[in-house]
Amino acid sequence: MIRVDGREWGTAVQLAERLGPDVTEAMVRRWRDRKGLTTVEGYSPLDEAAAIEATVRRSPRGRPRRLDLAAV
Repeated sequence: MIRVDGREWGTAVQLAERLGPDVTEAMVRRWRDRKGLTTVEGYSPLDEAAAIEATVRRSPRGRPRRLDLAAV
């Protein structure tokens, strides 16, 4: 992870590790392609990825997701 202008940025692998066991590298890459996750030279902002993850987790579509109470 790197910090740029007060924001943490990471690769898809790093973001998946930080966002919890339910999040995979492939999911983060799909967010880039389908949800518009900002990506610059392979790095994306953690706060933006976390916001997308929270929206996806609350969605009734897809497989059931586990809520990580430690992150709340």
